[in-house]
Amino acid sequence: MNIWIVTTGSSDVKLKTDDNWGTLFRKVRSQLYDRRFVPTQPPNTDENEPFIVPARAMGIVYGSQLTDEYYQDLHFPLLDAFSAKLLEKGKTNPDRIIVILTNQEVVFDNEDRNIDKSPYWQDTCTLKPIFKQYFERNFPQVKSIDYWELKPKSQDEGLDSWNKALLLVQQALSSLEFDKNANIYVSHQAGTPAISSAVQFNCLAKFGKKVKFLVSNEYEEKLAEKGDFIESSTYLQGMQVQEAKALLSRYDYLGVERILKPYWKDASDPLLLEIRDLLAMAIQWNFAKFEDFGKARGDVTKEPLNQWWWMGYEAAYLGVIRLRQGNTVEALFHSFRAVEGTITKWALEKYKLQIKYSNPTQPNTAYFHDVNLPHNLRNWFNDNKHHRFGTVGLFGKPLFDLLKASYSAEWNLNPHIQVFASNTRDERNSTFHSLSGLQEQDVFKAWNTKSREEWESRVLGCLNFVSQQKFVSLKSASLMAKVHDELVNSIDRYELQK
Repeated sequence: MNIWIVTTGSSDVKLKTDDNWGTLFRKVRSQLYDRRFVPTQPPNTDENEPFIVPARAMGIVYGSQLTDEYYQDLHFPLLDAFSAKLLEKGKTNPDRIIVILTNQEVVFDNEDRNIDKSPYWQDTCTLKPIFKQYFERNFPQVKSIDYWELKPKSQDEGLDSWNKALLLVQQALSSLEFDKNANIYVSHQAGTPAISSAVQFNCLAKFGKKVKFLVSNEYEEKLAEKGDFIESSTYLQGMQVQEAKALLSRYDYLGVERILKPYWKDASDPLLLEIRDLLAMAIQWNFAKFEDFGKARGDVTKEPLNQWWWMGYEAAYLGVIRLRQGNTVEALFHSFRAVEGTITKWALEKYKLQIKYSNPTQPNTAYFHDVNLPHNLRNWFNDNKHHRFGTVGLFGKPLFDLLKASYSAEWNLNPHIQVFASNTRDERNSTFHSLSGLQEQDVFKAWNTKSREEWESRVLGCLNFVSQQKFVSLKSASLMAKVHDELVNSIDRYELQK
């Protein structure tokens, strides 16, 4: 089964001659709100061009007096091109035609109707008798020809409004029952831009790949004589790229991959493969698999990967992204984990001789032993060692105290690390043992800050203290931030080449 959905506008019905216009006009001029509105002779800027009359006026003048003789006056440039294309091959002959008309009588009052350029006069509802004859003449085999009116119910629902047009078209299409094997042909060029876009969007949403768009060029005579099909995939791909860009702005890399994956399957386009590889890295990073992410990045990350502090900055930036996404619990978790994990990495790097994995019940946990113990750590070790095992576990308060004992002078000059070791640690423990909700301000409070900027600055200050680096922002320290920017650029370039 083939269904043809066609929008309508003033350009659909024109006059080849003005011979009968005056006679027909005078008979119905009382139905026109202002006798001055439609001239006795319809406007024409070129002797070789058809006369153009506003759709509602054309319908009132010709539609109510249509005979075989008067029908010959009419010219249908777009519909003729569409019809010729559909009838070109038997397989595309429509079994059902749906004609979308417009009627904004509620939107425009009498004063508006006296303005010749009012959108009211562009409505196509009065053209129904003319369209009826056209389709019956050109498609006599079609038994089902439906006329749907887009008819706003209030003055604020004009068909120039994109949102209102989208809703009205959606409501109209919702009642359409169709065979899943049906082919859907859509001609959306006539009517307002809002209606055209609404028809495109809703047809793609409802029919997906079953849609073929039938288009023509109403402004070029040679091109207007021939319609052509555009596969839905062309439109759908453009819309899906836009959706992917919206998801990318929310750092939803899995969502972007879900949309674009079908396009790079069996593809050889270098740009698509670049997007695929960048997304694969981003997804690894999003799951906090920083080592896998770094290896996939290749030579670009060779130097950072050799630095013990690198993953701490990635974890912190992941916390920043989680807060932007509104995930406050993970924002607090990743920010705390970034600093605590980096301190652990620091201890393992700085005190290699003293570190052993000696507890058989916790073989992956590092313990600090009294081996060549530096003098300044003697008190710390005695205060924190386990009396049975004679070692210090490198986690929790002892870990923070080890950092403080190692850099006692610098510690007193850095408020960021001081807040982390006291306020943030306590807030983190109480929060993670609670099932209550967590607001953005609670994240800031845990770090003794009041805004996102202060919070990011505090996390960065802690990491720079531990790593002895001088990064100016978490974004500048993160390799993922660069990958994200490359993704945005690659998808933009891909969109432009479509």
